[in-house]
Amino acid sequence: MKIIFNIIVGLIFLLGWQNTQAQSTWLYLHPDSNNITTYTQILEKGGFNSYGYSKWEHAIAGKGAVELHDFIVKAVPFGKYKVSKSTLSVTGTAYDYGRGDWQLKMLGLDSFHKLGYTGKGITIALMDVGYYKVDSFSAFDSLWKNNQIKFWYDFVDNDSTVFNAGSHGMSVLSLIGGNIPDSLVGAAPDANFILMRTEDEATEKHIEEFNWIKAMEKADSLGADIIHSSLGYSLFDTLEGDYTYFDMDGKSTFITKATDEAFKRGMFITNSAGNSGEQPWRYITAPCDGNFVLCIGAVDSNEVKAGFSSFGPSADKRVKPEVMAMGAKATIINSLGYVATGNGTSFSGPIMAGFVACLKQAHPNAENYRIYQAIIQSAHQYNNPDSAYGYGIPNILKADSILKVMASVKSIQKNKVSIYPNPSPILPLVTSESIIYKISVTDITGKEVYQWNTGDNKATLEHLVRGIYTITVTTSNGSSLHRWLKD
Repeated sequence: MKIIFNIIVGLIFLLGWQNTQAQSTWLYLHPDSNNITTYTQILEKGGFNSYGYSKWEHAIAGKGAVELHDFIVKAVPFGKYKVSKSTLSVTGTAYDYGRGDWQLKMLGLDSFHKLGYTGKGITIALMDVGYYKVDSFSAFDSLWKNNQIKFWYDFVDNDSTVFNAGSHGMSVLSLIGGNIPDSLVGAAPDANFILMRTEDEATEKHIEEFNWIKAMEKADSLGADIIHSSLGYSLFDTLEGDYTYFDMDGKSTFITKATDEAFKRGMFITNSAGNSGEQPWRYITAPCDGNFVLCIGAVDSNEVKAGFSSFGPSADKRVKPEVMAMGAKATIINSLGYVATGNGTSFSGPIMAGFVACLKQAHPNAENYRIYQAIIQSAHQYNNPDSAYGYGIPNILKADSILKVMASVKSIQKNKVSIYPNPSPILPLVTSESIIYKISVTDITGKEVYQWNTGDNKATLEHLVRGIYTITVTTSNGSSLHRWLKD
């Protein structure tokens, strides 16, 4: 088998590797391979420049020549992404609280703050191009005073100089945690933050995608509750080809698959939809196509879709973006430290990340899939979603009420029903201590996709594609709700 393996890998490399040595590449390791340091040293001696190891991918990333080794299963080139660029305009004067607050009032966040829900105790990890002068601008004084910035790291330069790099992440942070009395209050001003630089603003290299995944792994180790970035993958270097719209199917790109893993590990992922609405690409980019990513588009102060906001749906026809928030002339802190306005889904996205933080504080025991469902159900056109607005503009007070109802239903469930394995790539087995009369399965949009009637105490479901489902099991002892994830 070893000889056959080497022949197969050799053929693959001989046929394709000569054209890919300049590309950044994942080298996937054999499942039983675990001596990462030794493997990395062997590869580097052979001319491979290693970026590092990803435990989620079980792969070493890098670029350059690769010699054949038994510990390598396959080599897969990977791409680059573009930051959702924003246009900042300096007003020269500070906005009063009323104008700066509309981006919160639109979602009901100002009222939710008055109830005491400001993201306290929730940790948000940000990935961006840098957090210029977050350590010195007055808008972030309260974050430092209250020890809300828990960790920061630069995955581009492999050091801690995130406060000397680009200002885009600083503006993003201002929308969640900024606090200037009478001028700007973030969507979750009492949340904790992890700040990670993953993008080199001056270049667009493949290693930045690897940086993103490594940052997500670090966020997981630090106990992050929410991951947010305003990044999107669509275009690749000339020699490597581009993603197509058909790759935005929730399962094809590296970054999207990483968000699947993050969701399984308990993190809620929000991502900006992108600013391609008036460009040839037009559509959302990865990882916004993810099954477990809340994708956010942008509207203006009149709740009209901003022209730049990217369109959905995903390539497999799921509703994307899911929700909208104010991203046209949003009130931010700009690179000079002034209260100003900015345009982009880069700014509607973090507002929604703060929205999620406040909701998670109010419902600490709610599973992420319930929070996701409550958010989209609270949106103004939930029953008639489209490719421009998705489900529409959410309202946090309504989402809060929906979660309370979900918790009430869950608390009165007494019927002992099991659905396993969960999650799983295979179809689940439903068992009950009492007779099952009916099983109804709905997808994340609330549409019933499967119904089964039985008189037994067990059943195997059929014909379910990858996704999140709500399974209602009606037995002789009543009905119970369950959530099942098919990988």
